[in-house]
Amino acid sequence: MATSAPNTPEQPTLSPIETAGHRSLDERIAIGHAQSQALPVDQIGDPPARDGRPDIIELLRTEGNNRIAELLPLRHARMAGSPFETLRGTAAIMAADLASRPSTDLIVQLCGDAHLSNFGIYGSPERSLVFDVNDFDETYPGPFEWDVLRLATSFVSCVRSQGDGEKGTSLARKVATVYQSAMRDLAEQSTLDVLYERMTAEDIEALAEESDSSATVKDAVAAISKARHRTHERAISRLTEVVDGARRFKTIPPVLVRCEDDAVRQSFQNEYTAYIETLPAECQAVVRRYGVVDFAMKVVGVGSVGTYCWVGLLEGRDEDDQIVLQMKQATPSVLTPYVKNTGEHARFVHDGERIVRGQKMMQSVSDLFLGWANGETDRQYYVRQLHDMKGGFDITSSKFSTIEIYAVLCARTLARAHARSGDAVAISAYLGKDEKFADAVEVFAVAESHFVDSDHKRLLEAIASKEIEAIDSEDP
Repeated sequence: MATSAPNTPEQPTLSPIETAGHRSLDERIAIGHAQSQALPVDQIGDPPARDGRPDIIELLRTEGNNRIAELLPLRHARMAGSPFETLRGTAAIMAADLASRPSTDLIVQLCGDAHLSNFGIYGSPERSLVFDVNDFDETYPGPFEWDVLRLATSFVSCVRSQGDGEKGTSLARKVATVYQSAMRDLAEQSTLDVLYERMTAEDIEALAEESDSSATVKDAVAAISKARHRTHERAISRLTEVVDGARRFKTIPPVLVRCEDDAVRQSFQNEYTAYIETLPAECQAVVRRYGVVDFAMKVVGVGSVGTYCWVGLLEGRDEDDQIVLQMKQATPSVLTPYVKNTGEHARFVHDGERIVRGQKMMQSVSDLFLGWANGETDRQYYVRQLHDMKGGFDITSSKFSTIEIYAVLCARTLARAHARSGDAVAISAYLGKDEKFADAVEVFAVAESHFVDSDHKRLLEAIASKEIEAIDSEDP
């Protein structure tokens, strides 16, 4: 993995998130205004230089050194599907691009990989549906604009892949203006009101109805309905089978492979026991009522393909009380080489804990089973439920009105997630009320999307010339 880009400006040593202490409203506004003098808003959009960007094939080879070799062709195939899929698998390249330019000192807990597919619907512990950021493998403290720029670029890349660059550009502006407006609203709320803020299924439906598009309303209702039905019972029915009276995972290579090795199975049991200790005390009592019945290796995502990901079948009171737990390998964030931070959340030596702490900081509500564990050969993992009422919009096949509403959802959600850890007042004061932020985000997102197109073309050429291998396979 590339760890630097040529001519990378020295990134500032960032002020710790947690130790900022209490500041008056005027002081917080002054911080934002001072930042606008140090780095004018329009300079946020300065695109990275093309010369010296990490080569996608070199990146894939480097990252592949620490991944399961047999799964790398599947990763390459998934990334080759479109420029947007290439973007999904190259967070490290964009991290280098972002770090090669001047950045603000307005620090938040970043998602680190805030593309449009890393937002979605899931079930809260109260069994209501919420919409939020839902992937935190790369979470790390950093400049707020890095997430905004990646989100905007993902919309441009996705829509450009469908052949409409002009609409993609308008979505980049939409992401910026909605984020700016949402942050301004959050800056006027109390600290507790910001923490209690969440996007519900009812909010999604109301926003869809504002679009005056029956197709968008239909898409929203379908996404919510799909999430409600995508439960652990559905996961169990799709991923498992009954053999000799006992339920166990299927084997559908390479995407799902049941573990038959007794030594590895015992190791998983030990890791599960250790994971429980990372949960809050009130959750430990619940999780201890479950025991591991079976487990398997499962391929997930695009950028994560090739990392170690296990799924465990857990049983409670009887065979009718089962859930599926996912134990996913936690590797260092792609942002780590680029952000200097002495803050509390840069201290975690366990990447699973980093992911869990970052997720809880950014999300309005999180999975009760969220924890971390050490694995065999010093691998680190984080743990969560699999498919707990999780769903989202099928943007690739939606009409533009639906994509536009989805951009609004993502931008509002990202602003709220940033406001939970960062200073909404200072960020809002920095952004102001004019269109400079939208102009800057548009410039960067369009330029970066062209770089993504080049990365995608390079990947296709490498596959065609047998420089790297690609083999596709459907996920169960």
